[in-house]
Amino acid sequence: MKKYCNKFTLVEILAVVALIGILTAIGFGAYTYAMNSAKESSTKALIKRLESGLESCRTKFGYFPATSSGTTKDFKRLKFHTNSTSQLIDDIYIVSSNGSTSFTFPADMRQEFLKVVEGETLKKNLEKSGSNAGMLIDGWGGEIYYAYPGFINETGFDLVSAGPDGRFGNTSGGSATPENTRNRYYDTSTNEKNCDDITNF
Repeated sequence: MKKYCNKFTLVEILAVVALIGILTAIGFGAYTYAMNSAKESSTKALIKRLESGLESCRTKFGYFPATSSGTTKDFKRLKFHTNSTSQLIDDIYIVSSNGSTSFTFPADMRQEFLKVVEGETLKKNLEKSGSNAGMLIDGWGGEIYYAYPGFINETGFDLVSAGPDGRFGNTSGGSATPENTRNRYYDTSTNEKNCDDITNF
């Protein structure tokens, strides 16, 4: 009676290993794409909520919180302070690159802003620890910048996230800080955005 060997050959083993590697690479790529898409969607939604909150403040109080010093425009960051006892956001600041506060939301404006942007939901987009604790961040952990008067929206305000690459604008290597001209975000010939930054313009 003929006996059959149940052992795999070297070629068969290598083929299985190669197949597992291919499937793993495909699965990892799909997972990375899905995660990146989710972060992009959440950041776009956050920018929209911030827009609505700032517009509501202007409608109710007659002005946007300013980031400019006199006639000098500037991109600054939004920082939120959470009360350690109530765990509610009890202060909102506009903060310069050196960490100094240039504007504090008055209590009634803060309440209006948080009502529109859903303050409790907003807390998941705040830096949790360190010197930048409370800074507003996007889905990739980069800070979101705000400018009023805007550089791009000259009669309104600008909101900018650097997107997945963590760099601003469309120049080679990008910029560590937001660019202040439209052609750094858009192709001037097609008027289409040619960088991965997420903005309100």
